[in-house]
Amino acid sequence: MNRKGILLCGHGTRKERGARAFQEFAERFASQVTDYEVEYGFLELSEPDFETGVKRLLEKGVLEIIAIPVFLFTGVHMERDIPYALNGLQDKYKVKIQLANYIGTCNEMVEYGVQLISETLKNKDWKIDDTAFLGLGIGASKAEANADLAKMTRLIQEKQNYPFAVNAYTSNMTYPALPVVLDWLKVLPFKNIVMLPFVFFPGVYMDKANDTMEVFAKENPDKNIAIAPLLGDVNGLFEVLNTRLQEVLDGKVDLVATTVLTGVEPHNHHGHDHGHSHDHGHHHQ
Repeated sequence: MNRKGILLCGHGTRKERGARAFQEFAERFASQVTDYEVEYGFLELSEPDFETGVKRLLEKGVLEIIAIPVFLFTGVHMERDIPYALNGLQDKYKVKIQLANYIGTCNEMVEYGVQLISETLKNKDWKIDDTAFLGLGIGASKAEANADLAKMTRLIQEKQNYPFAVNAYTSNMTYPALPVVLDWLKVLPFKNIVMLPFVFFPGVYMDKANDTMEVFAKENPDKNIAIAPLLGDVNGLFEVLNTRLQEVLDGKVDLVATTVLTGVEPHNHHGHDHGHSHDHGHHHQ
């Protein structure tokens, strides 16, 4: 048996179906990395937490743990909260825990986005020249995360040759909000709008976005709307997660070891409301 285990790290959500979707995603991921024991845990809002996931791996005889964050972009969670939490568990349980990098803007994610859009539009007779591409994010108070989302949207636009692309955000912390962008699209000449949510799993933010899109579609019957699946709905993320795993195995990455923890207090992330304004660079559920 490989004495290394994998802990998939999720953000957490107030919606039970979002937590269940992450669990199902973890089970699908585990089925294709058969050399490792795999568990999962959430940073906040959902159970099991990271500690429960670590304990489950130890009970299975794992001697070293590689934590893989299912977080799209950087933010305070990636830069501070997760390394801090895992470092504490490493000390408490006397087990080596290494942390892989977040997913980020990479070729695998661009190709995955293109794949999701292509699948969504395969039975539609839409002309590219009449189609606007809308990249939907949660939004972050960290500019780098919003810039990464804009870059991903641009790269997908260039791959697909859309004449117009724009980002919108579902949280209150980042401009422009989805209703604002839809007001723009209402008066622009594009008949078709394809939206790709940079969101992994169902939750509060996607519920809000879907409601907004439904109202827009009813009020604007001259516009054709298509919404691509969420990033966690199919298995396209596995390739990039396996790449992040390999980076740790090759000794290139360990965010627990390289994060400066001395004097850094963890972000208070228990029971907060999701109307908040802290960094959510991961564009979570």
